[in-house]
Amino acid sequence: MEGMPIRIAGLGRIGGSDVASSVTKQAVRVGAEVDFIIESDQYDEFDQGLIDWRATLGNKHWLILSSDGPLFGDSMKSAWGSSLTFAELEGCKSAMIVGVPREADRLEEAWGSVIDRIRQVSLLFISNEALEEVSRIEEIPPNLLLDVIRDRGAVPIVCTFDPIEGVAQVSHSMGRDVVEVKGDMGAERWLAGFLCALPASGYGASAVAIAAMSLSE
Repeated sequence: MEGMPIRIAGLGRIGGSDVASSVTKQAVRVGAEVDFIIESDQYDEFDQGLIDWRATLGNKHWLILSSDGPLFGDSMKSAWGSSLTFAELEGCKSAMIVGVPREADRLEEAWGSVIDRIRQVSLLFISNEALEEVSRIEEIPPNLLLDVIRDRGAVPIVCTFDPIEGVAQVSHSMGRDVVEVKGDMGAERWLAGFLCALPASGYGASAVAIAAMSLSE
């Protein structure tokens, strides 16, 4: 990407299968400068007290984290909460990814953790796989879910991406954009491109749509 690189911190595992790591690694391919906050697969051995949160997040555009973080034990849950708090204090925007966890029956628990922190989230991405289940939990029709969550939680941007149809839906303060994205790409790559394009494009209605198409071929 042209201009100053986008700086991102990812709360996940290098080489791990968690979605926050996947999106963060895709951001590297797009051209972002990235720091991984956790590099170990052993979440229960992780001491988040060793992290200098201000130094890690103070110069970043985005913190990327996922809804299943709190499911990996008390230490990871504490780090997950601390990252959101310090990101807010340091002016770093938080991008929360909601997907179906490995233990699918724990999605409602993971979603509850997100709702508890929803006002610290700048961008909420709900995977295509999780969309219907979150709709069931919230008792909101899927076609209205993004807009209602954005309004209720005061989240600036709520979005999803269907990789099969190649369609992104983005709800923001000026309305909703439904954008056809050209090219074959997964949800993680689309989201990485969207996050990397937003700081430069701005957050107005047309700018959001342009950012959503940033990786179109």
